Amino acid sequence: MGLRAVVVIGVVLLAVALMPVAIALAQEANAGRGLPDSVHIGETFDVTVNFAAPADNFNAIGLTDLCPDGWNVTVDKTWCTPNADAVLATGSKAEISWFGEPEVGFAKDISFSALYKVTVADDASTGIYAFDGSLEYYVATEGPYLGNITGGSQVEVVPGGSISVWWIVGIVVAIAVIVAAVLLVRRRKA
Repeated sequence: MGLRAVVVIGVVLLAVALMPVAIALAQEANAGRGLPDSVHIGETFDVTVNFAAPADNFNAIGLTDLCPDGWNVTVDKTWCTPNADAVLATGSKAEISWFGEPEVGFAKDISFSALYKVTVADDASTGIYAFDGSLEYYVATEGPYLGNITGGSQVEVVPGGSISVWWIVGIVVAIAVIVAAVLLVRRRKA
């Protein structure tokens, strides 16, 4: 076999080997997460994940997003566009699913927007916290796909924000002590 035949066979094998990668890359939904830059301890904020159907027959879509440990997630089907078919919030994990019609799914370029709410833990320290998630789906002509959510991946907890219950209790107690002292001084003067 000549050098030319070896090169041709090598190019063909390389093209065949890379074809599934090229198909998979062409079918990515490119999910992107939107987060605020900074939040406060105890604050509740919105997280959005947007993506579009990369092909016809886009189906069995499952989004999983993990927030920092100890933070609380709330999710509702009607907060998503189109409305999600199933949602689950387990501690710091949000799971959202869409199921298209069997053997039809969603058409190419349909936009999806997932929204869920996160409450920063009351015992969180200031600093930077990471989010991590994935989008899994099925395209009838290509099979399953699993990809990471890109875009915003961290949020900074900064000082300030809402006043905790203990601060309010402390202020009320301090005012009560001052009022009692004033009344006691007036009573002694009379």
